[in-house]
Amino acid sequence: MPTPEKLLVISIDAMHTDDIPFARTLPAFSRILSHASVAEIEGIYPSVTYPNHTAQTTGCPPATSGIFNNLQFQPGRGDASEWFWDAGLIRVPTIFAAANRAGLTTAAVQWPVTANEQHVDHLVPEIPGPPMFDGLEDQYRQTTNEQSLQRYILPNLHLVHPAGRKGRYFDFVNHVSAQILREERPDMMFVHLVEVDTARHAHGSYGPHVEQALREVDATLGSYLAALEQTGDLARTNIVLVSDHGHLDTEQHTNLNTVFAERGFLRTAEDGSLIDYDVFCLGAGLSGQLFLAEGITAERRAQVEELLAEIEADPAYRIEKFWTAAEARRDYGLDGPFEWVVESEPGVIVGMLWNRRPVLVRGEADYPAPVGAHGHAPRYGGQPVFIATGPAFRPDVDLGRRSMLDEAPTFAAVLGLALPDAEGAVLHDVLVPREEPASEATRQTAQV
Repeated sequence: MPTPEKLLVISIDAMHTDDIPFARTLPAFSRILSHASVAEIEGIYPSVTYPNHTAQTTGCPPATSGIFNNLQFQPGRGDASEWFWDAGLIRVPTIFAAANRAGLTTAAVQWPVTANEQHVDHLVPEIPGPPMFDGLEDQYRQTTNEQSLQRYILPNLHLVHPAGRKGRYFDFVNHVSAQILREERPDMMFVHLVEVDTARHAHGSYGPHVEQALREVDATLGSYLAALEQTGDLARTNIVLVSDHGHLDTEQHTNLNTVFAERGFLRTAEDGSLIDYDVFCLGAGLSGQLFLAEGITAERRAQVEELLAEIEADPAYRIEKFWTAAEARRDYGLDGPFEWVVESEPGVIVGMLWNRRPVLVRGEADYPAPVGAHGHAPRYGGQPVFIATGPAFRPDVDLGRRSMLDEAPTFAAVLGLALPDAEGAVLHDVLVPREEPASEATRQTAQV
């Protein structure tokens, strides 16, 4: 019988197809790319990390998965709202559940929306956002299993750098992921690396800083290849490099909640804290989502709609369109407990704070970070990658442009799994054809 194949999916957050030529000059990338098949991926809107990574494990858009933003809607907390980090918030089955049911061993390191994921054997979840725990140890005690905590997390917490340092988790994630790959040899492993995204946020979409970040990722990929060679698993491991979104250089912040406050649709106390609102903007980087107060009257809603039309018509705000929830679901597969989706012009951050000027333009003294951002409609900017190599994949196939929703069903097909709730399709044209087990009727006919 053939040796069972394995699957290693590595998300290189914010890697663009434009990065592939430089990646080919690096040792580990070049090994993976030498006969890999590739595709340019159309991501999920908004093009932020958590909805897209959820699409990569479910094959479903936000309207189905329930993960419609990085942030949950907690208006009193502003940009300190909790992220969608807990796996229990996903409303559809994931590939982790399918693999677990099939008896496969699974691992996930820093993969978004995997905290408390019951179907992952070796789990190091990503926990972003404000402090919600009593230190690092408590953070992981509340979000993973005892086996992962004792064997991989606690012995390596010293690799997590102090808060505020760039790349706080880089060394921790890179070391622990290679260690799990080498020591546990899981059948399926998902890893999330954020060096490229961090560089693009800090310094812009392109430049030497991106190349340096790719070099850092290449070193980690090299450690994975070395681990697979050491265990003898390299020849039977399917390696897929993916990414979640592109980046655009920022040009402006449009702080809609400031506008709402100035017009009396959002009310604050003397200390600046939120009292209540008629309409509130939850930011998603270069887009946003608007929520109405529960029980708002038809008259007040009409006044909100008049203000939105005014904002859309004013070129200073650079808001391209306010999509209704129904329109966003129809055209983007995006839905949630909001009434409108805010699509800004490329490069315009849709701010959610109410204590800044309504419009801040790059170059002004109080213009805030970041230099690069995302959250925009996926038709703009650099596009996410899909790079696949291994025994299940045909070599040197250019798939053109494909949907991110197709990735999870394809991952499942590689392992002989099914994802019946997925809305994407298996990329059969990149997979090596496999003989289906003969049915009982076929076997009986052959014996006659």
